[in-house]
Amino acid sequence: MSRFETSDTLLGDLPELIAAGIGKVLPGLRECRGISGRLDVEELKRRGIAAPAVLVSRLRTRQDRSFAGPHHSWRLQMGAFILCKDELGLPRDRAAANIAQALLRLIPGTCWGRPDDLAPAEAVAEEPLVSLASDRLALALTAVTWEQVVALTPFEAPSAIRPEVYLGQAPQIGSDHEDAYVRIGGAP
Repeated sequence: MSRFETSDTLLGDLPELIAAGIGKVLPGLRECRGISGRLDVEELKRRGIAAPAVLVSRLRTRQDRSFAGPHHSWRLQMGAFILCKDELGLPRDRAAANIAQALLRLIPGTCWGRPDDLAPAEAVAEEPLVSLASDRLALALTAVTWEQVVALTPFEAPSAIRPEVYLGQAPQIGSDHEDAYVRIGGAP
């Protein structure tokens, strides 16, 4: 893919792309992958996710800015859901906090290897999610959310500028005398 091309599947690929980046930083996770939408505790129970895990999702997309062209950028709200269970010597809440801290170090300013498509991650936040359903599963849930601006339609490649320098002598100058100018520099 060229520098000025955006993948037609970028939005769908993004959670897996981010999960791959997180998995490199946190290789001890039992599961790290992309999902669709918000985390559903009942779905977790049904699927039986192996904890500790990080599940990455695109939660919301809204128009950000419009530029000339017209060219629009979009603000994505992304989420990394951390799931931890009690382990020998490490309570689930502490494990989730440790993973959250690693993500809070990793995410700000990250473009996930796609600097031509994604602006650096910003507005990173962490929030423990405690519910009756998660407590019944003896599961600590934490969400790390952030915003990422994306360009789904690439900007046009800039045109090459080929400067040329011409010499004219007064009083034969101006648009009426352009044929008399002598080229003295510039690209051949």
